[in-house]
Amino acid sequence: MNYPIDDVEQVIEATEREFPPSTRSRLIAKLRKGIHLDDAARELGTTPQRVFAAARVLREFGDQLDATLMAERDPALPHGTVTGYNKRCRCPECRAAIQRRM
Repeated sequence: MNYPIDDVEQVIEATEREFPPSTRSRLIAKLRKGIHLDDAARELGTTPQRVFAAARVLREFGDQLDATLMAERDPALPHGTVTGYNKRCRCPECRAAIQRRM
């Protein structure tokens, strides 16, 4: 969907306010400590859905989030599958698998 430039800027500004750099940094730090995304989001007073929404708007954060999820994912899980997603993996490959299924 295309939005006028003013709308895009407003969306970015609103996302920055809702999910400021300090919160983004704390989330990434929690993920690097091995805390699951759902739990880390809850500890920061947000939801995984809001995290991924912010990641779509704030591309640099989205790239950092995906890189962290890839680095911290469980190597024993079958990534890129619905099974991996159902076992709580939220790496880009497992999220893509669930999107393909829908």
